Amino acid sequence: MTSSPSKPAFAALDHVSTRDRIVAALKDAFFSGALKPGDPIVERHLAREMKVGTPPVREALVALQEQGFVRRVANTATYVTKFSADESRQAYALRVELEMLAFQWAKPRVTPEAIVDLERRVDLLVEAGEKQQARRFLELDLEFHQACWEISGNRFLVETLRRHMTPLSVFVVLGSGMAPDAAMAKEHYALVGALRSLEEPEFSSLVRRTLMSFALHWLGVQTG
Repeated sequence: MTSSPSKPAFAALDHVSTRDRIVAALKDAFFSGALKPGDPIVERHLAREMKVGTPPVREALVALQEQGFVRRVANTATYVTKFSADESRQAYALRVELEMLAFQWAKPRVTPEAIVDLERRVDLLVEAGEKQQARRFLELDLEFHQACWEISGNRFLVETLRRHMTPLSVFVVLGSGMAPDAAMAKEHYALVGALRSLEEPEFSSLVRRTLMSFALHWLGVQTG
């Protein structure tokens, strides 16, 4: 006769959820502009403000470093990620190539239901642009692109794009100081239309042209 597993003596500790709450709070500060690219983040000051211990703060900063939102200098400080003009050019060049791959892999996998969902996302993006809701515009834009990446069906590509490209979008766009652009939002309809009905080579040509338009817009703002 086998004995049943004994009941755990202790409840699971919540230090991981504390870390996640700190991560969420810092991301809110990034999106709102309360913390700007290049700003230092001091662990003990942050712990005191949030009334938590330094270990979960350190864990949160490590997680944000892995996601590209902060850069940690050993024995010195942690800073909100800041891209130079050259770094932005290199990163956007990589993003265009990786996103092209995501769209090419998504094309044979996309469903009518996914097309409807993507169009709905663009509708919301256009609305945010018309109302000049900067933070909502940025969040919706990221959600649209991530939804496209996920249709590719390759989780490694999705994780790579999310980890390396999301901070780029957040900080370059927010750092530009520009108001949301409804016209740019409407360009996303072209990507949905390409997924719906275009074939090669027209498909890749239109997708690349549209992605380059987005990149050149923000690079022009930053370097102009």
